[in-house]
Amino acid sequence: MVLGSVLRIAGGLGLALALAACQPLPLKGDQQVSTSEAPAAPVSKDQAALAVQTDRQALNLRIFLASESPRPGWVQVNLNPQQALYVMADPVITRSDLVGIRSAVDNQSGDGILEVALSDAGLVKIRSATASYPGLRLALVVNKTMLAAPGYAAPVTEKLLAFRVGSRENAVKAARGVAGVDDPATSGL
Repeated sequence: MVLGSVLRIAGGLGLALALAACQPLPLKGDQQVSTSEAPAAPVSKDQAALAVQTDRQALNLRIFLASESPRPGWVQVNLNPQQALYVMADPVITRSDLVGIRSAVDNQSGDGILEVALSDAGLVKIRSATASYPGLRLALVVNKTMLAAPGYAAPVTEKLLAFRVGSRENAVKAARGVAGVDDPATSGL
């Protein structure tokens, strides 16, 4: 996996969250969050959905709201010298909001896809956040790596979210690590 520069988010309380850009993130609005009702392309499931193990050490997963424009109280994250995202300091979704996760592959492009299944409470949170902040991005962070930041045009209303995360390897490592199947120390994320 190619890791880019380390990005820093400093919240209003002085809390710093380090994120490493795993791949260039397109910021042209050409990538949208996919839900179970609108798959982006035919995909092959790499594995059965993995239940998120709450009694095991696992990689942290967080989904933040993000914008291409500065917003009061949001933190600037430089993706490269010419691109930045502005990220809400508190995540909308955390690992505790998940009921399942799995990796998949887009059959047309070969891109890795991480499918995240939300609990009822997680769906309420993401629906509320995306309705309150329309037309922004959802920054998917696994451990300290920002894997994707697709846009959304309308409030998210489905429990299953699909994120393009670069390679199949990224998707498999993230799914197994977040589910608690693999040791987080050896994940590479």
